Amino acid sequence: MTTKNNFAMALERAFVELVANRVKQRGWKKGEFAAMLWPDDTPKAAAARWTAMRNQASNTGKPQGVQISDAQRMAEVLGEDLSYLLAVAKEQAWTQPGE
Repeated sequence: MTTKNNFAMALERAFVELVANRVKQRGWKKGEFAAMLWPDDTPKAAAARWTAMRNQASNTGKPQGVQISDAQRMAEVLGEDLSYLLAVAKEQAWTQPGE
């Protein structure tokens, strides 16, 4: 069970996992989704940003954090409401095993 001490990180990770699962359900490739999120970036740079949010960085051992602006764009691209996605992620975060 997630504790209050690590809830914020668990929420962020649950949100990213939820978004990644919805991307997969829609049949979009990771790079395709990233290009929709950050159309002003090169496709390679956009894909690198999305990968950094999903995976652990080699230098820190932690994934990149998600800015609220990026979370809103993710919701818009998915055609969903950000507050709904956060509510689902919140429920998932509380049920994840604690570290």
